[in-house]
Amino acid sequence: MEKFIYPSAFYLIMHVADPRSDILDTLKRKNSSVDELCSQLGISPTATRQHLSILERDGLITRTSVKEKLGRPKVFYLLTEKAEKLFPNAYSDFFKWIIKDIIDREGPEAVRALMGRLGTEQASHYKGRMRNDGDVESVVEILSELGGFAEMEREEGHILIKEYNCLVYEIAMEFGEIMCEFNRSFISSLLNARVEQKSCIANGDRCCSFAVEVD
Repeated sequence: MEKFIYPSAFYLIMHVADPRSDILDTLKRKNSSVDELCSQLGISPTATRQHLSILERDGLITRTSVKEKLGRPKVFYLLTEKAEKLFPNAYSDFFKWIIKDIIDREGPEAVRALMGRLGTEQASHYKGRMRNDGDVESVVEILSELGGFAEMEREEGHILIKEYNCLVYEIAMEFGEIMCEFNRSFISSLLNARVEQKSCIANGDRCCSFAVEVD
């Protein structure tokens, strides 16, 4: 199983007379040159190059050269993987269909078990980041990098790991805390320790929290 990387942020496109959004929409359909973009969007070559420069600076587009039969190679612009994430997708609905099908056929505990297996599997890809056994600080760093807005609190007898952003919020709101088994198992496997879930955003709590037992 390949390492799954959560997006570190949610990108928005404002489709309100924004030439850069129009450029991205055009490049979604096909790679284009400056001249083609000017013709398609009705803006000047100078303005087009300015917008392209900003989009390239922000890592949303890149360029490639295509050799022509005569003259210099022609430069075409294309979307990057980062830009592809700007466009609408149906991932949440797709995963909801899968989860609902599993629940209908096998029950909710089958989904919980699946999330646990996936969490354990994914933890194996991050084991190298752990500085030592029980390294909660490294776990919090990893969870934050994945977009979880994580932090930790030391309490009597345990350390509480809190995540203020649910990466599967829409799915969790429909199916509840069985989805949290992924993170519980992920954290437990990284720390090689018993981890108990204490709160869940899907249940109306401010954060998802997990208690790690300490000696």
